[in-house]
Amino acid sequence: MKNKKTIYGIILVLLIGFLFFLYSEFNGNPLSKYLSKKALESYLEIAHPDKKLQIDEGFYNFKFKEYQFTVKEIGDNSLNEYEFTVKGFLDPVVDMDGIYIGNLDEKLMEKLGKEAAEEIKSALSKKVKSVHSVEVWLQVQKDDFPSDTNWSKEMKLEKPMGMHIVLDATDATKKDVLKDIKQIQAILNEEKYYYDSVNINGNYFGEDEKYVKDGVNLGYVKFSVSFPKDMDVTLKDIEELDP
Repeated sequence: MKNKKTIYGIILVLLIGFLFFLYSEFNGNPLSKYLSKKALESYLEIAHPDKKLQIDEGFYNFKFKEYQFTVKEIGDNSLNEYEFTVKGFLDPVVDMDGIYIGNLDEKLMEKLGKEAAEEIKSALSKKVKSVHSVEVWLQVQKDDFPSDTNWSKEMKLEKPMGMHIVLDATDATKKDVLKDIKQIQAILNEEKYYYDSVNINGNYFGEDEKYVKDGVNLGYVKFSVSFPKDMDVTLKDIEELDP
């Protein structure tokens, strides 16, 4: 009888634990919500000390496993609202700052991104002949730089750049692509580009008509890899895709 009670007790505990886990997966839990709000309060004090801000009740977005908060700026004549997201359970951190995003200079970012991409492509192509295209995304705030500022890798960016590089891997093997990736990584670091991550696709650019759209050969992604600045990329990190 005692053994049955013990078994039933264990089953009950496991069931309660499972139900709590299931609830937390879709709705979060009071502890993580409390910690997330406290993390946001601390972040706002440091990142935006000049603003009078009020945090509304947040909600849990189970799809992205994050808490979303609306933050109101209380001013003399207006009430601006911004969205913030916080991720993490016991040590949550602010993942999206709506005030920062709302103050981005998108027109200048596009200009500088294109100029940076042209410079980087030129630097890489001298040693890596497979480089097909380069895209750069970077962030600058309004009033950080004049609107006619030209790109320079000496610019003091608040956050590092991200890059997307396409290689012509039509006749390349995975080992060939790895060799080019290593060389690209070395050049970017030697030239002291301020970046945090790179996504590289090795594309097939054969003459198959099915890959041509509006007269442009788009090819298909044959190899793909993403890596942070100092990662030691290996063959197993490169994904080989089917057409």
